[in-house]
Amino acid sequence: MRISQSSKTKNIVIGITGGIAAYKSCYLIRYFKKAEHNVKVVITGNGLRFITETTLRTLSGEQVYSDTFADSNEWSTEHISLTDWADLFIVAPATANIIGKLANGIADDALSTALLAYNKTLIICPAMNDKMYGNPAVQRNIKTLKKQGVVFFEPGTGYLACGYSARGRMAEPEDIYKESLYYLNGTASLKGVKAVVSAGRTVELIDPVRYISNFSSGKTGFRIAEEAAFRGAETVLVTGPTEETCGSRIKRKDVVSADDMYKAIIKEASDADIIIMSAAVADYSPSPSKTKLKKSDKVFSLELKKTGDILKELGRKKRKGQILVGFALETDNAEKNALKKLKEKNLDVIVLNETGKDNPAFGSDTNRIKIITSEKSEALPVLEKSAIAAVILDRIEKIRDNCSK
Repeated sequence: MRISQSSKTKNIVIGITGGIAAYKSCYLIRYFKKAEHNVKVVITGNGLRFITETTLRTLSGEQVYSDTFADSNEWSTEHISLTDWADLFIVAPATANIIGKLANGIADDALSTALLAYNKTLIICPAMNDKMYGNPAVQRNIKTLKKQGVVFFEPGTGYLACGYSARGRMAEPEDIYKESLYYLNGTASLKGVKAVVSAGRTVELIDPVRYISNFSSGKTGFRIAEEAAFRGAETVLVTGPTEETCGSRIKRKDVVSADDMYKAIIKEASDADIIIMSAAVADYSPSPSKTKLKKSDKVFSLELKKTGDILKELGRKKRKGQILVGFALETDNAEKNALKKLKEKNLDVIVLNETGKDNPAFGSDTNRIKIITSEKSEALPVLEKSAIAAVILDRIEKIRDNCSK
């Protein structure tokens, strides 16, 4: 999994209760730490039956808070200082017990005391047997907390500790991490704006088992879509085959071929305010055989036809106020070719990738790009692709501001 980094280090408290899903919290801690955020852990006595303080202290790099009155606490009012420090509080796993305590204002241990002292965004990730989760008292407590503004990441369906498959399984750490980023990084700077982003590669079939494609991983496009969603945009992501995942606030449309992507993008672009075409779309496609082509001693020739030019069509249909961003991957005469594409496709911005041994753009978590407009070319240093996404959206917002003046 790729870890998206925000432009600012944040402070996260992770609360852990007594359930078998407690081991998953280790992965959640690692996701935040790999993204260079600070993490502190509050754990209940029952939680310590499933996972040790040594493990949590090693993963978080911080002292673990498990006893309200422990001599090792940094402050005598640890539950206050801890919650003042935190930008976000996540309880994962959250048992029926801790949900009931919070809903009824009970504070009798380190975690419940800290929860009552916290007045910012709180995320609860329930984990319990399906019969417990469906109990009217538990559902009443959840409803009460939702009314108070507590965010719930609903449990999934899967194998439970009791041995059968049902609802009650804690949301996966990767999903919890991704969804929590909206609460950490979210703004409203693009609220009311529709952004369409393309990502990944396209696959052009030769026959039922062979295809033509390229090395694009889709990472840049996914980071751009995430950043647009963080800023409040209604975000549509049209992506070719990729292993990347995205949060629930992004409307994802999966496609395969260049023709599939053409149809999906043109349909979504009609009412879009921002269109960012980062996908590596095939320029040529074969007419696929319905059956597998057999190997023979003869020379094999493959006839290719041009695919539809999505950027050109978008540029032709671009309406006033709509911002169109393209990408160019070049190996030679890079800036000259990018400027030509900018003008011919009627783009507002083109992002130039110059791939080579010193800048392997495909598959990497970092890249070095240039952001080019008709007025200037801005070379960026090597950055994480999440940081690149933030810069691109910053430039787009600046263009929108200038257009509105």
